[in-house]
Amino acid sequence: MQWKGFAATALGSREMNQDSFLLNDARGLYAVADGVGGGARGEVASKMAVEGLELHHPDDGTRLSRTIEKLQEAVLKEAMDSLGDALMGTTLTSVHLIGQCAELCHVGDSRLYHYTDGLLRLMTEDHETFDENFQGPVLSSYLGLPPEFYPLRVQEEMVPVKAGDRLLICSDGLYKQITERRIQDLIQSHLSDGQALVDLLVTEAGKAEYSDNITVVYVQIEE
Repeated sequence: MQWKGFAATALGSREMNQDSFLLNDARGLYAVADGVGGGARGEVASKMAVEGLELHHPDDGTRLSRTIEKLQEAVLKEAMDSLGDALMGTTLTSVHLIGQCAELCHVGDSRLYHYTDGLLRLMTEDHETFDENFQGPVLSSYLGLPPEFYPLRVQEEMVPVKAGDRLLICSDGLYKQITERRIQDLIQSHLSDGQALVDLLVTEAGKAEYSDNITVVYVQIEE
């Protein structure tokens, strides 16, 4: 099989885009990282995550989770060295395509969707915990979060893929502004035009009032 990736990102209504993405067709390596809101230097953390993944993950069968653990150490160290406190962090949802499988490794609340047999399926779990003080959900696992607050939780799976399947990785600025049914419908109507799809998704999501940063990576898998 072969694969081709497409990506788009948009500012939304924010002053800065703290999302980053990785698109490497030659290695079948894709990712989206979203700098954690409320912290400093989120754009630095997300960039460290995707650049570090591309630079340091070997193509020798090493599990993605091993590289993610190293990235956690690097982001946390950068936070302590630059800020003197753990005030920066990022989500990271990554995929490595190997033969007929997609190796998924995920931390945070960015997402991976698998479009197969005409249906869109959510493959990731949002790493959130209800906070009594905040009276709402808070991220309980992301790169840069000190382990004494919450231990790093990494979701890793091998997802079977076949020709005709599509993978969509996105930051929460997409799925909080567009329903999953709408995303599925747009994929169905743009199966062979990945760039048009990602451009349309970020444009539509960006029209929502108080929209967040929006980043989408979309992978077409063919014979």
